[in-house]
This record gives sequence, C-alpha cells and structure tokens, in this order.
Amino acid sequence: MNFEASMNLIDEDDEMDEDGEMRPPPQTHKVSSNSSCGSSTTARTVTKGPLNLYFSAKQQEKGKGEEGLDLEAKKILRDRAISAFAAWMYDSRLPFNCVNYKTFDKFIEAVGQYGPGMKPPSYHEVRVTHLKKEVKKIDQIIEEHKVEWNKFGCSIMMDKWTARNGKMIINVLVNSPRGSVFLESHDASNSSTDGSKMYSLFRKTIDKIGKENVVHIVTDNASENVSAGRMMDSMCYPLYQLDVW
Repeated sequence: MNFEASMNLIDEDDEMDEDGEMRPPPQTHKVSSNSSCGSSTTARTVTKGPLNLYFSAKQQEKGKGEEGLDLEAKKILRDRAISAFAAWMYDSRLPFNCVNYKTFDKFIEAVGQYGPGMKPPSYHEVRVTHLKKEVKKIDQIIEEHKVEWNKFGCSIMMDKWTARNGKMIINVLVNSPRGSVFLESHDASNSSTDGSKMYSLFRKTIDKIGKENVVHIVTDNASENVSAGRMMDSMCYPLYQLDVW
C-alpha cells in the first residue's frame, strides 16, 4: 500500500493525535472574498489546528498574569491612598474613630466612582455650599420626628457639660418612639445657670415643641434643675415631671 492509499483510509474530517487515537475534527470558518474585477464571490475555508489552540491557551495564561499584576498594583495604590489620608488625619488632629462612620464609607465610594483626577473640595464648598445642604437634610429629619411627637408625645432631655475650652454647654435633645434627635444647644458659660434661668430654658423649649406634645423633662439632679422643676410644678406646667439621669 502506497502513502497516498494509506491516507485515504482516514476520513477527511478526522485527525490522529500523538497517541494514535482519533480526535474531533478541527474548527473551520468560511471566509468570503469578493473579486475586484467581477461580481463573483469565492469562499475559502480556514482551519483552526493545534497551533491555534496553543496560542489561545497562552493568551489565557497571559490574562491570568495580568490579573495578578492588577491586584498587586491595586494593593500598592490603596496603600499609597491610605498613607496620604492618614497623614491628613494626623495633621488635622481627627480622632481615629472617624473612619468608623458610615458617612466615611460613602465618601470613599463616591471618590472611587469619580475615578482619577478628582480635585479636593474648596474651603467655600465645605463651609457654605455643602454645609447648607446638610442643614436642610437635618431639618427634614427633624420634621419627620415632629410627626411622631404629635402622635405619641415626646420627652425633652437636657445635658449640661463643660467643653475643653472651658465653655459650659447645654444640649437639648428630644426623644420619641422614632428615636432621639438633637434639637439645639445653649452656651451657658457667660451666665450663671440658676433655677430661674433653667426654668426659662425649660419653658422656651416646651413652647417650641408644643406643650401638648411634651410628656416630661429628663435632666440631671443639679440644684438649679431641681429648683426649676419645683417652679414648673407650681406654675403653668403642673403635668411635667422632672426626672434625673
């Protein structure tokens, strides 16, 4: 049997692998080409053989390598970004727990979505433009709490404390089934907070919230607060109870 005859024993669509076993026919693609001189169209068949599969596997391995390089590059970029942020945090004397706020997560996500080239905010933007926007958001939250105050009533909570700069601050908070919300603060460092002045502050806060909505007032047991509570019991607010915390 000659070489040509032996080749005819194998089907045209079949091939032998290195172990002498049959393997599936290679993939073929038909490519059409138009003749520049006439309107006739000729078709030729392009066969993908073992070399095509070899180079395809190499490309996949190259892609995996690039992915590893991307991960390493991202690690380096993240370390550089955190180092820059930490330096700014130390320079600004920010507390370490500021990174635990959910608003910080939103900030990082927003910067990442913007991508490279983002300019930092200006002094005017953080002091005026966006501060006004945040104030409007807080006002909206308080309005939502007021709906609960009208339905179920609320408690006024007053906390007096001394800041690091020596100022005496009185924070006013309102609690309802919806939760607690900061209402306002008063600087009491330039005047003594005797019973009459605390009583005046109580009445002012009650009138702002609505006396029909206030269940009672919660404060500490300082002498001026106890005195203000007695004044409220003996005057126009007999239903309000002065508690201590």
